[in-house]
Amino acid sequence: METGSIYHVFNHANGWEDIFAEERNYHYFMGGLFRRVSPAVDLHAWCLMPNHFHLAVGIPDLPEIARRDPAFEGLTEEEATQRISKSFANCSSSYTLSFNKMYDRMGSLFRPNLKWKPIDDEFSLCKLVHYIHANPVHHGFVERMEDWPHSSYQRYVSMPESMRSKNAVLGSFGGYQGFMRYHEQPIEIRYPDMASERNFLKMLTRKKTRALLSKSS
Repeated sequence: METGSIYHVFNHANGWEDIFAEERNYHYFMGGLFRRVSPAVDLHAWCLMPNHFHLAVGIPDLPEIARRDPAFEGLTEEEATQRISKSFANCSSSYTLSFNKMYDRMGSLFRPNLKWKPIDDEFSLCKLVHYIHANPVHHGFVERMEDWPHSSYQRYVSMPESMRSKNAVLGSFGGYQGFMRYHEQPIEIRYPDMASERNFLKMLTRKKTRALLSKSS
């Protein structure tokens, strides 16, 4: 893990058992996640499924992390990333303890290691955010992304207009309308044509540039 980077973070149940057995489990997990890792990191997107979860996590530069959370002041890059990694691990451990107590079970709930996959550019970020939001449809739980209550999709769809221009993720899509159009692509195509996606994003960038130029003229 490095600061100033974005990651696809995910994990799965350690076996056939679900990690979210009922509605309140989803809320408890997300509440713990926000308490333990925010505001030091950005949770750009998320989706909780019955036996696994996906997150798009932004790790700011070290000065920004320290500005947000004084506990990081004076830490080296290595110490800061270790602290962030431990916060995520503590979230899983705390959730497991509560889950085991609630359902009278023992043992691990998640697979041993949380997976961190680096995201290198805006194209990959857009692809990841769409993949995360489309996950419930991929797995057949719902027919539409907006019907799954345990993802960040509705957060973006219902975002007030005054906040849209300030959101970095929407900016990667070329704005709110670009986000909506990108999420309208057929979900049943699990691995969409990468060239088509790149052309789509280039088109959004050109439109965004023309709009900015027209405003300045």
